[in-house]
Amino acid sequence: MTTTRALARILLLCLAAMARAFAGEADFAGEWDTTFGRLSLKVDGKSAVGTYVVAGGAVNDLKGEIDGGKLTFTYSEPSVAGEGHFTLSADKQSFSGQWREKGATRWSSWDGRRQVVKAGDFSGVWKTSFGMMRLNQDGDKVTGCYTFGEQSEITGTVKSGVLTFTYKEPAGIEGSGEFKLSANAATFSGTWKASDGKGGAWDATRVVPAPGRIWLVVLEANWEANLRENEYSFGDMLKQFFTRVPSVAVRHRYFDGREDFAKWCSELQYINEPVVLYIASHGTEAGISVGKNTLTGEFIGQQLRHARDIKLVHLGACLTMAGKAPSEIRAASGLKAPVSGYTKEADWAGSAVIDFMLLDLILARQTPPAEAVRQVQKSMTFAGEKDAPGSIIKAAGLKILE
Repeated sequence: MTTTRALARILLLCLAAMARAFAGEADFAGEWDTTFGRLSLKVDGKSAVGTYVVAGGAVNDLKGEIDGGKLTFTYSEPSVAGEGHFTLSADKQSFSGQWREKGATRWSSWDGRRQVVKAGDFSGVWKTSFGMMRLNQDGDKVTGCYTFGEQSEITGTVKSGVLTFTYKEPAGIEGSGEFKLSANAATFSGTWKASDGKGGAWDATRVVPAPGRIWLVVLEANWEANLRENEYSFGDMLKQFFTRVPSVAVRHRYFDGREDFAKWCSELQYINEPVVLYIASHGTEAGISVGKNTLTGEFIGQQLRHARDIKLVHLGACLTMAGKAPSEIRAASGLKAPVSGYTKEADWAGSAVIDFMLLDLILARQTPPAEAVRQVQKSMTFAGEKDAPGSIIKAAGLKILE
């Protein structure tokens, strides 16, 4: 009897160990947002099969074997095939991996994280039959924009995975339609019909955020007032400085007025990784100065109302945090992202040092913006509101509105 019980106990322990092992294998199962689109994986013991959708809508196959936390696989696409491997993170919420085409020697990165999009949720960035699209879903209500006709608007209501919508384009064209979301929320298929009776198909593939990527977008007005002044650019310096950080994508563009500024802001809507927006120009309590014009907080906020992945708006301009511009930006945009900048006429060199440290804390050291501001204020005497005794550089009044 004792031997029988001992054997039974050993068997139970073995079964428990096997269950834990197979549970570990199954951690690769599910939906993943990856470098190469949405990946759906099914796991049976140590075997894994799946599909992934890349830009353009092509559905590709992947299969492999799991050994502990590593999946070694082969993949096949319409015109190419290859191999690779994924290694699961300790918290099982992401993986790092590599791939290469058949016959190639060089490996490239393929990383992923657990799907963050809820089933039935249209929110996100899409590559569609009529250009890029950004949709924001709140409950069953959807608002958004798309690039056809430069900047077109869309609004609608979701029910049982179907979005019924109306759209408006700049030329005065209006219409309606519906989109049906796929089960894994990676694609939608739909139709449109204009007020003149014309219509057709309107399909899309979700643009998956690149794991770990963060953007620094610098929109800068020209500082020079005449030909006698040498050209200089703060954005160029920032671009060179952050080239050293692989996870940071830097974009630097100039604007000469409201139209230019609105154009570049409209493209922020189709970036679906975190964005730090840096606006570099002269400023007053009323807002950003460019030429003889002032970009008010309300105007800036209106341009950002669909850009839901902004992490911080930094006003690299004097005095802008002393007035209503920061609160107007948040109110007009509906963003929860903080706004930072200066309450005083900041010293050029002093504010440059402050901005480099502030952005480095956020972009390279992954410090939350509000904490980054506090760290800069602690580290630099001239970052605060009051002049430090004996300091050559006057106080800049660095401030953040959360």
